[in-house]
Amino acid sequence: MKYSRKEFLRRIGAAGIIVPVATACAKDDPSPTTTTTSTTTTSGSCSVMPTETEGPFPYPGGEANNPLQRVDVTEGQPGVPLALTLTVVNVNNSCAVVSGARVDIWCCNKDGYYSGYGGQPGLLGTQSYIGQTWLRGFQLTDSEGKAKFTSIYPGWYGGRATHIHLEVFVGGVMKKTSQMAFSESVSDVVHVSSLYASHGINTTRNASDNIFNNSATDLASEMLSLTGSVAAGYEGTLTIGIAL
Repeated sequence: MKYSRKEFLRRIGAAGIIVPVATACAKDDPSPTTTTTSTTTTSGSCSVMPTETEGPFPYPGGEANNPLQRVDVTEGQPGVPLALTLTVVNVNNSCAVVSGARVDIWCCNKDGYYSGYGGQPGLLGTQSYIGQTWLRGFQLTDSEGKAKFTSIYPGWYGGRATHIHLEVFVGGVMKKTSQMAFSESVSDVVHVSSLYASHGINTTRNASDNIFNNSATDLASEMLSLTGSVAAGYEGTLTIGIAL
């Protein structure tokens, strides 16, 4: 289910200038032909990842126009390093991995702002980052169904639990729009570390977030598995189940 930015901001109780967002749609895929191999996930079982709202801050004009194919999406944004490995699997084919799928991600910076948009209220007052592209990008899954990114641990903004947005396209057609959740036990440590301390611990918990609170089962399948530390950085992994 998708909301306009106006509706989204109304739901989270935020205020500010409303910036129109185009709905993501089928796109020309720069990848080779997408294939599904017989390799399965470690458990041999998987489920379709829940669909969540795209939210108000995809690539300006929609992810269909995002040209940022890259592993490192940081563009100098400070924060605790976060290395992501996202594995796309086909739940209709015994969890076979999907190669050549396009995975787009985007998230806010340590202070809770997104690149590419103006009129964003938050910790530093209303800010504009129109024309900037940090913390956005896409990758094509490899022969093991994996897309890898170098990012930072995201901050937060009022009304939302800590999260990263994602979309998956296969053969140029969007197959999944969702969001990745974070363990609060990890986020609470990160958000009081030196670079994040001015904002502090996120006041919206996963259970009260209006995106993640629809069911505990859904949240579990959206939760990144995290290892690491503030000093060393974190590695996050997630299996994205789609139905092909």
